[in-house]
This record gives sequence, C-alpha cells and structure tokens, in this order.
Amino acid sequence: MHVHLITAATWLMAMCAAEERHEKVTKQANDADIVLAANFAVDELRKLSDTGIYTTLDLAQIKDASIQVGQFHINTFLQLELASPHYKSCLATESFSVVVMKSTIDDVLSFAIDTFPVMDEAAIETFWIDMVERKRAARDAVFANWASEHHPHPLPLTGQSSSSHSKDEL
Repeated sequence: MHVHLITAATWLMAMCAAEERHEKVTKQANDADIVLAANFAVDELRKLSDTGIYTTLDLAQIKDASIQVGQFHINTFLQLELASPHYKSCLATESFSVVVMKSTIDDVLSFAIDTFPVMDEAAIETFWIDMVERKRAARDAVFANWASEHHPHPLPLTGQSSSSHSKDEL
C-alpha cells in the first residue's frame, strides 16, 4: 500500500509538472488587442486621481507589448509612454510598466501599474482648487434647486414674517 501511495504521489506531481506552460509572446504595438489593452489601462488610470490631474495623461506610444496566457487571466504586458504637461520631472513623456489582465472566466478587464505617475505639486494644487470649486458649484445648484422646489416665491427679506413649515418640509 505504501508503494502505491508513493506511485500515486509521483504520478500527481508529474501531471502537475506536465501542465502546459504558456510563454510570453511578443506582439506588435498596433495589434488590435494590444491597442485595446493600452487604451483600457490609460482610461482607467485617468480615473484614479481625486483632483483629476490624471485626466491629462495621454497615450503617446506603446513601446513594448507581450501576452501570456495564465490560469485565470490573459495577461498583456505593456511598456507605455504617457504624455502629460504636469509631470514633476517636467518631461513631456514618461514610461510606465502596465499589465492588463483579462479574466478567462468572464472577460472582465483589470490592470496593474508598476509606478504611478508623479505630478507637479503646483499643478496638483490647481486641479484641487478646481475640483473644490466644481463640487461647491454642484452643491450650490442642489441647494438652489431644493430651495426653488420648496419656496417657489422668494422669502420676505426683513421685518416680514414668513409662514412656518411643518416638520416634513424641513
């Protein structure tokens, strides 16, 4: 019995080792799947800053691309050249390593980036101020809309009393 367990274990290990391993395959930068993956990564990256400064990122060039089929994902390895006028380095473009993963189960895409773009502090502050102003304007619009719905006529200014409101109106 002990020999059979060793034989079974050896067979199982051999089967696992014999599992087909997929190598990375180099792809052309203009390959449709590569372009789709690169655009996906840049579009998702643009959404990742609170201030919106990453919206200034543009795909300048796909420098290198390869695909490797994994057990759970089809992995697209990319070296992307991204342009922005707001890099801390003051360079027009910088290079980033990105992996786009496409699920083999449901085709859902996700991505990973080795290093996030580092942006100029003054530009970040400008974008922050713009974001605060946009949010303030949106909030003011909501309150103005709410006030116009609940008070179709302007409230009396000074010295005049206004009708009281029920609890449900407040």
